[in-house]
Formats: sequence, structure tokens, C-alpha cells
Amino acid sequence: MKKIIILVIAVIIGFFIYKFASNPVNQITDQQADLILFHGDGCPHCKIVSDYISNNKVAEKIKISFHEVYYNKTNQNLLAETVKKCPEIDSSQGIGVPLGYDRVNQKCLYGDQPIIDWIKAKMLK
Repeated sequence: MKKIIILVIAVIIGFFIYKFASNPVNQITDQQADLILFHGDGCPHCKIVSDYISNNKVAEKIKISFHEVYYNKTNQNLLAETVKKCPEIDSSQGIGVPLGYDRVNQKCLYGDQPIIDWIKAKMLK
């Protein structure tokens, strides 16, 4: 009986961790965002971008819409549609993350450093 209770508690805790990690409280819509950021849970380069955003309080100055793509089919499809707008991205071998989409300039930013560089430039304005 104890094992069942522990299992149920673990499942409930796991559900809430997933739910809150994948759906931030102050979610910005794509239409409001300066940057649409596609990332994957467990992606080391995505973590670099995420840590930079957190450590520099970027969300206070730049509106970012986050889309996790490893476990979310809807976000995977949105990423594929977004990349079609970006001829500078070669998607013939697949699409990787992190990938940011600058809505104003309609440009994709592929990789951690280009995204961080874009954020730095945007924060200076």
C-alpha cells in the first residue's frame, strides 16, 4: 500500500513540475513577443540561452514567447512553419534548437550565441 501511495504522489508531483515548467505564469503570446524562442527540455545549448535570460532579467525588458519542442507536437509544427520563413536556415537535415525568431525583422537566429547576441543588442536599445 505504501508503494502505491508513493507512486501516486510521485506522479502528481511530476505532473505539476511538467505543467509549470512548460507553461510559465506570465506567458507572452507570439503576437506580443519581440522574440519567439524554440527550445527543448534537456538541450544543453537551450539551457545556455535560458540561463542567460534568467541571470540577466531579460524578460523584464524583452517580450519572449517560449515554445518547448521536444515533447510538444504543436510546437514542433510551429517551429517547422517558422523555419519556412527563414531562407538562411538549412532545414534539409532537420531543425535544431535553440532557434529564435525575430518577429520585427522576420529573421531566424539559430544557436545559443546568435540568440544571446540578439538579446544583448536589443537590451541596449
